[in-house]
Amino acid sequence: MAAKQGERPALGREFAKVWAASSVSVLGDGVRVAVLPLLAATVAPTPGAVSAVAVAGSVPWVLFSLFGGALADRHDRRRLMWRTDAARAALVAAVAAWVFVSPPPVWVLAALTFVVGCAETVFDNAATALLPDVVAGEGLDAANGRLQGSQVVGLQLLGPPLGAALFAAAAGAPLVVDAVSFALAALLVRSVRAGPGALRPRTTSMRADIAEGGRWLWGHHGLRLLACELAVAALAVQLATSVLVLLVVQTLRAPEFGYGLVLAAGAVGGLVGSVAAGPLKARLGLGARIAVAITAIGVALVVAGLAKSVVLVAAMYALGSFGIVVWNVQAVSVRQRLVPRELRGRVSSAYRLIGWGGIPVGAALGGVLGTAAGVRAPIVAGGCLALASLVLVPRLAKLVRA
Repeated sequence: MAAKQGERPALGREFAKVWAASSVSVLGDGVRVAVLPLLAATVAPTPGAVSAVAVAGSVPWVLFSLFGGALADRHDRRRLMWRTDAARAALVAAVAAWVFVSPPPVWVLAALTFVVGCAETVFDNAATALLPDVVAGEGLDAANGRLQGSQVVGLQLLGPPLGAALFAAAAGAPLVVDAVSFALAALLVRSVRAGPGALRPRTTSMRADIAEGGRWLWGHHGLRLLACELAVAALAVQLATSVLVLLVVQTLRAPEFGYGLVLAAGAVGGLVGSVAAGPLKARLGLGARIAVAITAIGVALVVAGLAKSVVLVAAMYALGSFGIVVWNVQAVSVRQRLVPRELRGRVSSAYRLIGWGGIPVGAALGGVLGTAAGVRAPIVAGGCLALASLVLVPRLAKLVRA
């Protein structure tokens, strides 16, 4: 039954399992993300060692995102998800056992990060493609909002401090928690009943499948513009966040906990955005929802770049994080409604690759502009760029019609 105007759509028992699996798994991710740099610093306390582990975690999305999307369109997505989580549980458990015996070399930690990241490209693309089989179209915004909320809680609010506390007690304990979280998530996903089941077997090559997804995305004017809007927004945000710590610590001369206050405020703002995404869908059209998100991001960055106090920066970081999460929910939900079932994985991976291309560009430009004109300049510039991108919103809303 369709939800009445203003009411929250019922998301159902199967979504509850998916949400629980995501919440458990992302909490483990937050624990692992916090502890791996600590482990690397313990084994080899050099910037090169710590950065090697970080780089190993970012490479998979560049190299294997399209491959992960193609796999998600070739196999039963539910089965692919739980098997991927089971494999990650076994791998992380093996490294945890190694840590309890003796500190593993940095290359092992980097390899763990890389392999888990490769598995994540498969899991995330499959999960995005699976959700419309579990939740009716009218409930996608609310469902994606809850999933985004779990991301904020697990990766920002609870996971990192829990990981650090467990590491202080026993170096291998955080990885045990991560392995258990993957195992529990695998069991939950395996129990999900997700509609049509397996996709039609494909006889074409993987390369041809990937190309088909890219062509479909580029041929859909609305989603192509949405991906370009994401690239601009990602560039704008990264322009600012690449130097944000310098604004807080050096320019504003805040005490050490000041930057932590800013990050905590961002997490709270993101959580509010995840809760607001569903109600916004019931009250505003797509163009208005995207405009709210982009305006929040742009205003937050401009004001933060001009701020004279860390409290105002924290408030603006919360507003910006609110806008980012609202944007993410709208963009994912639109793709899930518009893309044919058999193409969801490939189109999602191609979309992410285009959109996230703005991240490294923004980081590089932030450093260059910050060096040339001061740390406030890239933050304000990022906000202005985000606000300028509002000119795309009316055409985007017209083309997408979601």
